[in-house]
Amino acid sequence: MLMDDSFELAPSGLAVLASDGSFTRVNRAFRDWIGFSEGELLGSGSVGGKRFAELIEGNGDSFFADLSEALAQCEEIADVFLLWRGASGQALPAYVHFALRRGGVGAPAAIHLAAARGESRALQEAELERGKRAAEQLAAIVANSGDAIVSVDPQGAVLNANRAFSEIFQYEPVEIAGAKLADLIVPKEDRAQYEEKLRESFAGPSKARIVRRRRKDGAGMDFSLSTAPIRDESGDVAAISMIYRDIAPLTRAAEHIEFLLREVNHRSKNLLAVVQAVARQTARLSPSPDDFIESFMARLSAIGCSHDLLVSRDWRGVQIADLTRNQFGQLDDEARDRIAVSGDFVEINPRAAESYGLALHELSTNAVKHGALSAPGGSVELRFSLDRDGKFYTLTWRERGGPAVRAPARSGFGGTVLTRMAPLAIQGESVLDFTPEGLRYRLSAPLAEIMMG
Repeated sequence: MLMDDSFELAPSGLAVLASDGSFTRVNRAFRDWIGFSEGELLGSGSVGGKRFAELIEGNGDSFFADLSEALAQCEEIADVFLLWRGASGQALPAYVHFALRRGGVGAPAAIHLAAARGESRALQEAELERGKRAAEQLAAIVANSGDAIVSVDPQGAVLNANRAFSEIFQYEPVEIAGAKLADLIVPKEDRAQYEEKLRESFAGPSKARIVRRRRKDGAGMDFSLSTAPIRDESGDVAAISMIYRDIAPLTRAAEHIEFLLREVNHRSKNLLAVVQAVARQTARLSPSPDDFIESFMARLSAIGCSHDLLVSRDWRGVQIADLTRNQFGQLDDEARDRIAVSGDFVEINPRAAESYGLALHELSTNAVKHGALSAPGGSVELRFSLDRDGKFYTLTWRERGGPAVRAPARSGFGGTVLTRMAPLAIQGESVLDFTPEGLRYRLSAPLAEIMMG
């Protein structure tokens, strides 16, 4: 009875054929699929049943003859694709497994078949292919990950490790496989923590934890460790996956951020001090509020130009040529064309950039308002030069062709910047001459004071 139930209730279409191809037995799945009743397939009373050849699209008799001949030789043929002709006339794709079962002495042989729906088979194969591709992609991700990924059995022996694990911990693959992970990379003082982490992993994925591990050469490294169980088909833990992420870049980034915050705090105080000095001196020497606002805003803009360059360079200093172009950006094209810039262009530090920026702003603004650039034929020669020993750096400004020059009765803020603020900030010296031919200015400083350290 049990055998009959298994045959009748099987999910695949099952049938038994006599040697002439007539059906002698069919199960419910086969009947439902083909669309014929058991009586129609097997026959009842004087009415004959269906023959296998009648249910095959194409030349069924020829197909059955070839099948019988092949089974006589090998007795079993798997995965034969064919099209059933259902009761509704619809073609039904199928994959069929045939087996020849010989009877006892004098008993005829029978052909047993098990049929699976073709569309189901295609879906299964597509699903298997998707699963295969997903597994291959996952394997590629693990293999090429920059994180050290390793799996261990429940006792802590290494099952698999990716390339990054070998590279980071400096072990050859043959040294890793089968070894105890604790013996390879866990310092003795951290063994208890490691064993606890291993036990926790049996319950489920664990949150990342900062741990200390050891390379083959004995050097210690800090990692963010994440673990997760790998379960078998029965749900038991077969292995533990561990992902070690090197946190040294994060540590360096945090240290850099802390350094930048200190720098911002320091530079903000310095900048405020400069702005306060500019405001006080500009206010003291301005004849009217409107003149103060105009001069103060122009000087703030000059400071801003220098800082824009420094920010774009991450405060790593600026090229003196770039700083000069930026400061002269306030001038019109005709005035800029009359300034000849030449010499030795070096990279200077942020403190020097602020000083040179203010000096160049005051020189160019004065030249446009009162000096050589205020007259049609006037010109300016700006030169940067290193001395022969490479110890001092000098800015030289010479004006020609402008109106007659006379020394002012009193020094304004521009003169204060050129003769006091700029040289003091870079431990240098300056000379400001009001010669009849045109204004002359020289700012010289030790190279060590203005260069990036």
